[in-house]
Amino acid sequence: MNTMVAGAESVAWNSAVYIGKVHHMRYSPTEHGFSYPMYMLGLDLDELDTLDQNLRFFGANRFAALSFRRCDYLDDNELSLKQAVLEKVAQLGGDNSIIESVLLLGQVRCFGIYFSPVNFFFCYQQGKPRYMLAEVHNTPWNERHCYLVDVENPQQTKKDFHVSPFMGMDMQYHWRIEHSDEHILVHIENWQQDKLFDATLSVQQHALTSTSLWSVLKQWPVMTLTILKGIYWQALKLFIKKVPYHSHP
Repeated sequence: MNTMVAGAESVAWNSAVYIGKVHHMRYSPTEHGFSYPMYMLGLDLDELDTLDQNLRFFGANRFAALSFRRCDYLDDNELSLKQAVLEKVAQLGGDNSIIESVLLLGQVRCFGIYFSPVNFFFCYQQGKPRYMLAEVHNTPWNERHCYLVDVENPQQTKKDFHVSPFMGMDMQYHWRIEHSDEHILVHIENWQQDKLFDATLSVQQHALTSTSLWSVLKQWPVMTLTILKGIYWQALKLFIKKVPYHSHP
């Protein structure tokens, strides 16, 4: 367990705030790119009750400015989220017996409003990330799908979930993941014969305290709405550029 100090607040948990940016670049049939600043919470799933009891502005399964709700992640609400992650890892071919802890890197509810295009569940073996389970959401269909990535040896993944109506299904994902104590980078490329698109999330770790939560809330009062606004704004730009439309399969 890490101990961090932020101002007058001493922190003795693994959970953190991650601040950085997301960058998207489309190469074909029309070039189009954008970059947005953002933050995500990194929540150790064994620490939710502790965080709920010790942080202002954060709640676990109750209303707060920023609130974690079990029903927002994966499908089986009868299981704890950590157990649901372990079962999904096994279903997708991973060895869940070696996983000791799980960090959710993603969005939580902002004043009750939730949307997250992707949540990353980092699964640790002896303190090092072994698997990354990526839970992808689409809008407006509100569906979700999971991809499992072996962090030590990322393999190509066949795309089998419709996300953007401006991107077809016949392609492969190529992954690159970098994870240290201070920084996380997730890079994904969409390939057919050539690279069509890539997306990069790059975030830095900051201590999770009431002060740091207040700081990100001041900068991004409702992060989830900011994300949705950005998605539809970029979709409008693609429509204006006459990028081919792919209906939901």
